[in-house]
Amino acid sequence: MGETAQLDGQWRTLSITGGSAGVAGLLLVAGSQALVQVGGGEPAFDASGDEILRFLEARHDTLYAIGTFLGLLAVLALACFVSVVAVILREAEGRPAWRSAFAFTSGIAFVVLLMSPGWELAAYRTDDGVDPQIARYAFDMGNLGFANAWVALAGFLAAAGWIMVGTPSFPSWLGWVAIVAAFGFLLGRAFWTTSVWLIPYAVFWIWVVALSIYLFRGRVPGRTG
Repeated sequence: MGETAQLDGQWRTLSITGGSAGVAGLLLVAGSQALVQVGGGEPAFDASGDEILRFLEARHDTLYAIGTFLGLLAVLALACFVSVVAVILREAEGRPAWRSAFAFTSGIAFVVLLMSPGWELAAYRTDDGVDPQIARYAFDMGNLGFANAWVALAGFLAAAGWIMVGTPSFPSWLGWVAIVAAFGFLLGRAFWTTSVWLIPYAVFWIWVVALSIYLFRGRVPGRTG
């Protein structure tokens, strides 16, 4: 009986940790974006070098540094969220747990791509003077890396959604929302210079919050209570 209660408590801790990480990821992303946008909104993906350089030069040094640091913390929170969800999916899927394994590797690939430096490289050197085309190159590199991350995120969402739809451990609508977001991100990558990606991006965060609330309630596979 004591061993069962201990196992139940461990799953409860896992569940709350995952829910907290998901909500923390959203809050950190929101805070990061609010701070890095001080001085003017981010230009379009296909903006000219001069536009990009003006954007970077207009950043508030302190707030921008804090914002980018919060962005890194957001990625760390997402890594925790992805890991917890993968463990729970593995319990729900049963053997062979290949879809949950794919969800985990895709989720980690998403995190790794987000950690890659991008247009922050040019912003770091604006005080010393940066050529507009160098600024554009760094900006494009960051944006394209972000767009590539959508493909990895689509893999995570598709695998997670597939498991959720096929098991009574989760509400089926959570799975369908994940699958819709996955297709949306693939479409967004195909037209990455447009604003199409904003739709699946919003759906993704709605899904994260909904799943985080579900995790907070402790209703996860593997719990005995």
